[in-house]
Amino acid sequence: RTVAISRGGSVTWIFGILTHTVTFGNQPGAPAGIDNGYSRTESRTFNTAGNFDYVCTIHAGMGGRVIVR
Repeated sequence: RTVAISRGGSVTWIFGILTHTVTFGNQPGAPAGIDNGYSRTESRTFNTAGNFDYVCTIHAGMGGRVIVR
């Protein structure tokens, strides 16, 4: 999944009944990742322009990209 936002915008991840993570790796300007969680909502604000790829370290192939303009 890919989402485009303006600098200073936020993205919200909604975790259902399965545990997930959001990991950005070592990308300069990326916000903090999200540790193991389920049945909760987490948001992150992106203050730096760029393309930020993320993955769920629990589920292979699950991830996306946040494009910040």
